[in-house]
Amino acid sequence: MFVLTPNDGRIRDAYAKHYSRIWVVLSPFLRPQAIPFERFCPATYPTRNEILADCAPVTWSDVLLAGGFETLSDIDVALRSYIHGLKRPNQRLKGKLVNMIERERLIPPAEGIFSPHNERSFLLRLKELGHSNVLVCDEFGEQTSRKAIEEILAEDCIPPHGVISTEDGSILVGSHWDSCCSFLCTQECDDQFRELEKFPCTDRTHVYWGLYPI
Repeated sequence: MFVLTPNDGRIRDAYAKHYSRIWVVLSPFLRPQAIPFERFCPATYPTRNEILADCAPVTWSDVLLAGGFETLSDIDVALRSYIHGLKRPNQRLKGKLVNMIERERLIPPAEGIFSPHNERSFLLRLKELGHSNVLVCDEFGEQTSRKAIEEILAEDCIPPHGVISTEDGSILVGSHWDSCCSFLCTQECDDQFRELEKFPCTDRTHVYWGLYPI
């Protein structure tokens, strides 16, 4: 199944027709061990497998404490301001974020992708749930390919802003361009992915969720 990742508005409006639960999955910050910080720029950004081999994931909950943020929404707004993803960036929260990542030696999550650590956890959990293959779509659903989970775990073959779905369409995940998070959709009401840092969408949760009550 393919569902176009919403660009704006309420997240549930895009997915509720097909899915019972929608989650906002938070992309972890990265703590590199050997990769030089200078490589984390568009021209030389490390590959997915390099990141998985070298970087420790840091949760938003840890960043909340380390950076002195009041809420997860503050981190969301800070990141969106940092990547120029808001028409009216919050310079105060952006400054707090910059100070924190420099002090703690962290790399902010990349926007618009299913983060490497989350992707691996997601795929391994799908295997535990009995899935062997997934459908991989480009962001518009114009190109779809069937991939073995083992193949994706070995080699990065998810297109930028791509959508991953189980073959039966019961589970789907997509990532918004200007967000450091992904949208995980399930037809089951139970939480099947407890290892991912996330929160459930309500009818009020927007794509730019840090700007609104959630």
